Amino acid sequence: MKFSILQQDLLPSLQTLSRSVGIRSTLPVLDNILLSAEKDRLKLSATNLEIGVIKNIACKVLEEGEITVPSKTLLEIISGLGQTKVEIESTQDLLSVQADKFKASLNTIPAAEFPTIPVSEGIEVKFPPEVIQNTQQILFAAAVDEGRPVLTGVLTEVKGGKLDLVATDGFRLAHRVSPVSKDAKPLRLLIPKKTYEELVRILPEEQVEEVGIATLQNQIVFNLGQTVVSSRLIEGVFPAWEKIIPTQRTTRCLIDKDVLLKGIKLSSVFAKSEAGVTVFSLSDSGLLLKSSAKELGSLENQLDAQIEGEKLEVAFNSKFLQDAVSAAPSSQLMLEFSGPLSATLLKPVGVEGLEYIVMPLRLS
Repeated sequence: MKFSILQQDLLPSLQTLSRSVGIRSTLPVLDNILLSAEKDRLKLSATNLEIGVIKNIACKVLEEGEITVPSKTLLEIISGLGQTKVEIESTQDLLSVQADKFKASLNTIPAAEFPTIPVSEGIEVKFPPEVIQNTQQILFAAAVDEGRPVLTGVLTEVKGGKLDLVATDGFRLAHRVSPVSKDAKPLRLLIPKKTYEELVRILPEEQVEEVGIATLQNQIVFNLGQTVVSSRLIEGVFPAWEKIIPTQRTTRCLIDKDVLLKGIKLSSVFAKSEAGVTVFSLSDSGLLLKSSAKELGSLENQLDAQIEGEKLEVAFNSKFLQDAVSAAPSSQLMLEFSGPLSATLLKPVGVEGLEYIVMPLRLS
C-alpha cells in the first residue's frame, strides 16, 4: 500500500475516528485504525464493537492495499507535522510516514484481523440532518445506569409519515417528533444514546442534505455522505411511553425560560438532600419556589408567571427539572399540571414536536 495525502485532509478524519477505537480493549487490533487505499481514495475505519465509523477521503493512491495502525500514535504524528504533503507506505509489518525531512515507522497488525464494520447499499428512511442535531434536546433523559439496558437507548420509531425519538430513565421523559416521507419503511429500533452523541459530533463535519438509515440484523447504519456510522441495537421492550403523556390538565404555567432556570438553580442551593427537592406552589400571585435543608436553612423565591387553573403544590427533583428546562430551545415555557402526584408536561413555546415529562415527588 502506498499513497500521498495532505496533512490537513487526513487530520480531521483521524481525530473523528480516534473517538471510536476500542481503547484499552482486550483485542489489540481495536486500538488500531484500518487504512484501505483503493483507486483514488483512502478509507479509514475504526470500531469498539459497539460503534463503527468509516470515512472516505480523496487522495493519490500509488499502490492499493490495507493495513491497521495504532490510532493514537498515528494521530499524534499527523497532528505534529503541520500542513504539508504526507507520503504513507506499508511494507510487511511496518507503516512508514514521510513528510519533508521527517520519517517514522509504525508497527502494524494485518487488516485480516480487523472486525468487519457493517455497511448498507440500501436506504430505508431519509431525513434532514437537523433531526440528528436536535437529539441534543432529548438525550439527557436517557438512563446512564446499565441496570436497565433498554432505558440507555433512544426509541427510534418511523410510522405513518413521522419519526418519533423518545428517551426516558423512568423518572423523566423527552420526546421529539419529526416528519418523514409517508413512504418510509416502518421501523421501531432502540439505538444507544452514545451512538446519537457520536452522530451529533460527526454531522457538522459533513456537508449533507439528507441522512439515510438502514438496518442489518441487530445493527443500524447511518449514511452521512462520505461517512458511514454503524451501531449495535439494544434488545428489549421499551416502556409504553404514550401512556405517560398527560391528556388532562388542571393548572397551566407560562413562564420565561431564563427566569425559571435561574430560580431552579437558586433553589438547588438548599435542595441538598438525595432527592434534591424543589417545591412549586402555583397560585394567582404567580409561581413560588421553595426548598430547604435541615443543616442549611430554607429558601422561598417568587417568580413572575402567568397561572391558569387550580392552586397547586407539587415537588420535583431539582436536577431533573433543570435538565429539561436547560435543553428547551425557546425563550418561554408552558408547564401543564394535572395534580400533585401526576406527571407534569413541559413544552417549549413555539417549538413544534418537542415535549418533556417530569415525574413529581411525594412530599412527606
